[in-house]
Amino acid sequence: MTQREDAVTQWTWARPGARNESTGFIGRAAELEAVRTALTQARVVTLTGLGGVGKSRVAVRAAHQMAVDFPDGVSIAELSGLRDPEFLPHTVATAVGLPEIASKESMDQLIDHFADKQALLVLDTCEHLVDAMAVFVDILLSHTPGLAFLLTSRQPVALPGECVLPIPPMPSPEADADEHSNDALALFAARAKAALPSFELNADNRSEAIALCRRLDGIPLAIELAAVRLRTMPLEQILGRLDDRFRILAGVRTAQARHHTLRTTIEWSHDLCSAPERELWARLSVFAGGFTLAAAEEVGAGNELAGLDVLDLLGALVDKSVVQRADGVATEYRYRMLDTIREYGAEQLEHSGRTKEYAHRHQEFFLRIARQAGEEWMGDQQVAWGDRLAADFDNFRVAMDFAIAHPGGEAALRLVNGLWGLWLGKSRLTEARRWIDKALAAAPEPTLEQGIALFYGSYYGLLQADREAGEMVRRCRAVAESLDDDFLRARALYVETYEMLMWSRDIASTLASYEKSRRLLRESGDQFPLAASYINTTVFHAAHGDPSTALREVETCMRDLAHLPHERWARNYLTIARVLALWADGKPAESRELGRRVLPSALAQGETMSLAATVEFLSWVACGEQEHEHAATLLGGAAALWRQVGTALWGVRALQRLHTETESTLMLGLGAERFTQAYSHGGRLAVAKLVEFACGNDHASGSCPSSAADEGSPLGPLTPREREVAGLIVEGLTNRQIAERLYISKRTADTHVEHILTKLGVTSRIQIAAAIGPRTPADT
Repeated sequence: MTQREDAVTQWTWARPGARNESTGFIGRAAELEAVRTALTQARVVTLTGLGGVGKSRVAVRAAHQMAVDFPDGVSIAELSGLRDPEFLPHTVATAVGLPEIASKESMDQLIDHFADKQALLVLDTCEHLVDAMAVFVDILLSHTPGLAFLLTSRQPVALPGECVLPIPPMPSPEADADEHSNDALALFAARAKAALPSFELNADNRSEAIALCRRLDGIPLAIELAAVRLRTMPLEQILGRLDDRFRILAGVRTAQARHHTLRTTIEWSHDLCSAPERELWARLSVFAGGFTLAAAEEVGAGNELAGLDVLDLLGALVDKSVVQRADGVATEYRYRMLDTIREYGAEQLEHSGRTKEYAHRHQEFFLRIARQAGEEWMGDQQVAWGDRLAADFDNFRVAMDFAIAHPGGEAALRLVNGLWGLWLGKSRLTEARRWIDKALAAAPEPTLEQGIALFYGSYYGLLQADREAGEMVRRCRAVAESLDDDFLRARALYVETYEMLMWSRDIASTLASYEKSRRLLRESGDQFPLAASYINTTVFHAAHGDPSTALREVETCMRDLAHLPHERWARNYLTIARVLALWADGKPAESRELGRRVLPSALAQGETMSLAATVEFLSWVACGEQEHEHAATLLGGAAALWRQVGTALWGVRALQRLHTETESTLMLGLGAERFTQAYSHGGRLAVAKLVEFACGNDHASGSCPSSAADEGSPLGPLTPREREVAGLIVEGLTNRQIAERLYISKRTADTHVEHILTKLGVTSRIQIAAAIGPRTPADT
């Protein structure tokens, strides 16, 4: 591999949404070459074929091999868990690694991101979204001339110019074939060895293995299922059972027959199960993304299956490879079913007329989990709850979908409210706000649950500096007053006060309102907004040059949390605020040491927002210590993290001002070119590498080369801030509007525009727009 190929591959596959192969890839050379050829001739290539034929495996391997052919990268979005087409753009944007921006639709983000890129987007498992997918891809095709698409689907998307490549089963082996000459036989040998380490394909069993692969028509999933049976019966017996089941299909070679072959293979596994095992298989199909034993017992038990039976039945399904044991959290195993197996179970449940019954039981189970998590989040089990909620995130989505589709109660509101720790802890603010909007629409009557949802929705919106969140703040207040509820009044006052902190210039009134809010929150025992209020004011005082008061705020809140020694979320953010306060207090060494202690735990918990803030503040420390290149690299890394969250320094004006001052100091110290190189390099670092670099390992980031992408680009001579301003000019903003958007003075905006005109060699704003073309996130 060349140095360039190695660099591209490392960068590409560190991206969110990309995945590597969990088992060895075997064969498919012709199909891989066909994909490569097709992508040189068409922008949309769809791999079609029956379930289990290996479409996804071919697509992932082709994407790996072709990464070097797409200089701006390859991204994969896996869509099997997506049920609601409305979330298609958001899901793809998340997989690509785009930020959550409250004021911008995901479709617009994707268009902006890919507008001038030569990239490949793999959309895996599209058949259940085919209508929405056709519209989605068509829009992107019209606006992103350098973007190519590789889709996997059981049916074509039916787009003009779509190249459809059927993925056939593996060729059936001839009588004299061996594992070196036939892919199907090689696959069986490899999977059989994995299932039964003592198995060896040899002269004694080769003929039976060849017959098995031929009877299964070379379908990879069927071969893999059969190979696993070696744990419980010899190859000859497996072959005999297949002969009994497949006799009716002998000699039929149509595509539909191959579909029946796979179904027959699954039906064969179904027939091997006892009646109670089959029943549990069907009931477990309501889960998405996996489940625990406790979930299986709660949802799957009932009627003819007693709770105690589920443990033994689940074990039997694992032994028969219907259910797979996956990695768990802590000491609890998790289980999952392959999509094809789960879909077969769902068909059986639908045929029994009990899908709604078990979907409702699924919803009720995860509603109880969400409620318990919401109540216990500010406690000693916070980390464990975070892991558990994240592991079951697909199940919560399915439960919320069901609740919204079956209105009449408050289940959807209770679910989305109970998950507040997940939304905050994993920085999923944009998705949280969308679910809240859906849940509010499904339950429009003013209730306490509605008021709590309005509280969280407004809080998440304020964290993203979205001025439209103010409307939800006022609705929260209105519900609190209509219900005459002191608990909700206290929460409403808190978000009102937080809104004042964001936008009001009346500092005295804002701080007085915080004190009143805290009194009410203490009276109601509402620990989360109380701690959040201290985080807010600590940052506020530190950013406004009063570090002593900021540090006192930290100590006060820490005393309030003394009875919760293992609580992590509030302590983490209070510590980050203390990093800022120590820096503002002229104690850079203490600030840096504390910040570096925060980063590893934040990385482990996936807390993107706390990572962004800590890296940002450490860049300010480094700037003050004259470590300009180190600081610029951190500043670029922080900017990339902020974009993922959909906010920047929570929109706090004073922090934005300090950011701008740091940026200006670094540009003066390094010069525009060196600053841009370091800043851009930091933005491209994988998060783990960025954390390692921020913690003092300067070698972790590698070298800081000039950006090849800038060469020949009209944006090349511009600094990151100037690129941001240029993009806003393209959007049609005036200098005053740019100043308001970026929290800078109009004079500073004027200066940026003058520099842009000079560097681009143009004399008007219209010429700026013409020179740089459409704006993309990479340009900012």
